[in-house]
Amino acid sequence: MTKAFFSVDVHGATGTWKKWLRTPGMYNVDILMFCGDLTGKILIPLTKQNDGTRLLTYGVTRTLTTDAEVQEVKDSLEKGGPYVIECTPAEIEEFKVNQRKVEETITELIKARLREWLDLLLDKIDVKKTRVLVMPGNDDPLAIDDVIRSYEDRGIVYSLDKVVELAGFETISLADSNPTPWNSPRELEEKQLGKKIDELVAKLSNPSKSIFNIHPPPYGTNLDMAPKLKKDLSPIMGPGGVQTEHVGSKAVREAIKKYQPMIGLHGHIHESAGTDKIGKTPVINPGSEYGENVLRGFIIEFADQGLKQFWKVEG
Repeated sequence: MTKAFFSVDVHGATGTWKKWLRTPGMYNVDILMFCGDLTGKILIPLTKQNDGTRLLTYGVTRTLTTDAEVQEVKDSLEKGGPYVIECTPAEIEEFKVNQRKVEETITELIKARLREWLDLLLDKIDVKKTRVLVMPGNDDPLAIDDVIRSYEDRGIVYSLDKVVELAGFETISLADSNPTPWNSPRELEEKQLGKKIDELVAKLSNPSKSIFNIHPPPYGTNLDMAPKLKKDLSPIMGPGGVQTEHVGSKAVREAIKKYQPMIGLHGHIHESAGTDKIGKTPVINPGSEYGENVLRGFIIEFADQGLKQFWKVEG
């Protein structure tokens, strides 16, 4: 029997990442997977004042007078995903007019935090005993791939663009999603997405005994319901509240229907945690509540002949 813990969509939340690192000890798992959307999107400045204090403007304005206060605020904010940077008033003004500088700054902070996370992983987990797989998702900048790859010789598996053995079974992984309203870094039209999946499947010796670790969920299932949005990206309200619609990938659905792998592992749609089936293939999405410091995941058990059972956990 081999047991895996699968989770997704941490979006820079250090608190959730640290909870994930405790799961091997809590659930006695052999495989640890964090697959897709590792990084956050929010940059919060602490403005240096002439008197040595720092000004925080995030929801409310607060003056931080000591280094201990600054560190406490940084730790609190980074627990939920944002990146915090200390800067001068002049640098703040430059950020306002120079979007490229904002993007370059947050990319460097993203890479630095991911290195801290992976170093912490190696400190907390014996990768000779627990197989660890980490991969990006559609929201993650391309710059993080080399960061993950740089840890492969130390036992952390970067799973994209190859077949990876998990629990004795071949696994293919895909970070790209079908188009979204947010124009994220890794999006493909459905036809391209389907072609990429077919190219990965061609590397498998037996697709029906494989694991599909594909970040976007299949269209028209319990895993892909999200709020219906207006052009300004605000939710559309109806008599019963926020209206929802299926937003998953039709190419992913067709691939699962065609190849019938043992299981489909998905994420991407935070509010649509659940399970479903396409043909004989079970598909799962843990969902995500990273901003509330909640870790969601599935424990998946494999026997020699294939998938045995799975169940959702959170905490």
